[in-house]
Amino acid sequence: MNRREYLKHFMIILSGNGAAQVVNLLSYAFLARLYAPQAFGIFATFVAASAIPGAIACARFDVAVPVAPRRGRFGILWLCVAVAAFMGLVSIAGGAIYWATAGVDWNWELPVLLGLCVFLTGLCSAESMFLMRHDRYRASSASLLLRTGSAVLVQIGLGLTAATSFSLVVGFVFGLVAQATMLSLIIWKRLSPGRPKPRDMRAMFRRFRRQVAMDVPSTLLAALSLNLPVFLLAALYDKPTVGFFAISNRLAVAPLALFNQALSQIFYQKAARARETKGHFWDEMKFGLLTSGILSLVVLALIVLLARPFIHLYLGAKWSPSAEMLIILAPMLTVSSVAQSITTAVFVLRRPHWRLIHTVVGLALHAVAFAIAVQFHWAVTTYLIVVSSLFVVEWGAYALLLVVASRRHFTAVNASRLPRPQASI
Repeated sequence: MNRREYLKHFMIILSGNGAAQVVNLLSYAFLARLYAPQAFGIFATFVAASAIPGAIACARFDVAVPVAPRRGRFGILWLCVAVAAFMGLVSIAGGAIYWATAGVDWNWELPVLLGLCVFLTGLCSAESMFLMRHDRYRASSASLLLRTGSAVLVQIGLGLTAATSFSLVVGFVFGLVAQATMLSLIIWKRLSPGRPKPRDMRAMFRRFRRQVAMDVPSTLLAALSLNLPVFLLAALYDKPTVGFFAISNRLAVAPLALFNQALSQIFYQKAARARETKGHFWDEMKFGLLTSGILSLVVLALIVLLARPFIHLYLGAKWSPSAEMLIILAPMLTVSSVAQSITTAVFVLRRPHWRLIHTVVGLALHAVAFAIAVQFHWAVTTYLIVVSSLFVVEWGAYALLLVVASRRHFTAVNASRLPRPQASI
């Protein structure tokens, strides 16, 4: 294993994520004063609603981009684009039907923005994987900074004239548009994908349909589990509470998710190549665990030590509940970060159903905690403490399963290479 190359590619992605989060951090001083907690609560609900279909916007064919044969690399990319466009249209229709039947005031722009957000999420995912397949990590990293910076600028600009949740949504979608535009221009100029060829797209669909058929349910449920707290908090409490949670999410959960996604993508690239060349990926697993573990511990220490004074001084006293939420969720964020960084090991091990089982267990834990909170009228702090504790155990068990399975695979590969004893005559 080339640790220097692994670390180099990780640092490139990490630098883009880090710069994007610095921009985010600088923007909070303005956004937190321009927008009310209720506006952030509604915005968080929209983002969560778009993230669930966005997670399967390409029907998970984007995870096949790194492992597709060279002659089919353009076919799999165009297949992802076509599927993402279809999912975007479905999301527009679904959003329009929901808002029309929910009995609330709504504008036609909302379902259109929802569908556009879903399409762009899938497009950016596929194009980022395609660029990293060709070792163009810098372009993928820079696109994250462009996405965050453009979104923040639009949100601040609109907030000066109309500080509503709709302004936050428009800025969020504009960031996705900027990222997708940059990635598309780089791919078209540097790699020349040409026009879509239906024959190549059908070939890639047939080749990977069984893999994605198993992965789509687990990914959809995983996205639901990840975004479910927003809807559960809205059902249990009120919109300002969701807004406080949204700010804590923007400060720690969302940045960690981006770091984990970068780690997971690089780990998947390296592990898939390692299994193909040397038969196992134990070295990549150990290095991935070390990297994500150090990063997660640093984040945990920063949250515990700095969350209260930072939020009080930087964002204002009205956002203090966000600090308490962050500290409560810190242990869960640490353990889940490590597990998420190596979760793509299920594809290299060819055990995608493990991820599905893990997600179903997570949804069950959410349901149990919600039901008990309703029954006993828990305060929000009690509810979050129970949820954090449950998921520390669940994420920890899942990470341990992946590590043990990778080690056993490594042992089995080495055992198969040992010379067999000759039978005596």
